[in-house]
Amino acid sequence: MSDPKKRANTGVTIFLFLFASVLIFLAFKQQFESQEKEAELTQRISQSVTEQVVNRVEQTLSKPSEFPDFDSLSRLEKLVVVSDFESWTPGANTQDEKIRKVIILDRGDLAKAYIYVRASLDSKALTRWESIYVKLDNSGGHLFRKESLPIPKGDKTELLYTLDNIPYLQSVPYSELRVPLHVDWFQFFRNKAEVELLTFVSSLRPALIEEISLYYECIEASECLLTLKNMGFR
Repeated sequence: MSDPKKRANTGVTIFLFLFASVLIFLAFKQQFESQEKEAELTQRISQSVTEQVVNRVEQTLSKPSEFPDFDSLSRLEKLVVVSDFESWTPGANTQDEKIRKVIILDRGDLAKAYIYVRASLDSKALTRWESIYVKLDNSGGHLFRKESLPIPKGDKTELLYTLDNIPYLQSVPYSELRVPLHVDWFQFFRNKAEVELLTFVSSLRPALIEEISLYYECIEASECLLTLKNMGFR
């Protein structure tokens, strides 16, 4: 092979080598830039999601509670008055063994108080055919469910009232179309050392009083305590 041809082949080889090197360099450069863009995009998405979560949490924390009275119960003292008591009125008549009566002992001065009630029939909420009857010192009646304070919705009948404003019906049939009477039970705890509570469920089938509790707070810098004197049937 003559020298001119040899030099020409060598030049072509060098050119092809350089061209291939440039292509490889550009390919690596493009891949590197693509990875950088992906990393930058991932970082932006992560930052955006974080900001959205923080904003949502801040909005939730700053949003007023839908159940302020119910939420406050966890900060109060609690007395369970009745629990898991089967009650009903067979033949539309009250029977002693289906009625629960307790004596609440009151010591000290209360600043505020609530009564919380949970009842069920066949592990479900009461229907309009049933009602919860509660009296304190012979004042009260069938609790008017429509005027319960706001409470998270559950599967059972749950009621919450301030003790100074108890809505009730004097007689059955229970109906939320009727106009209730109101009684102040809080006054009993100002003036008496003992308060009698009587309760049952007006129902033609066995129902369950799952819980009746008093939540209360003492006047500042004073001691108060609610306890049960006895618990029995009557």
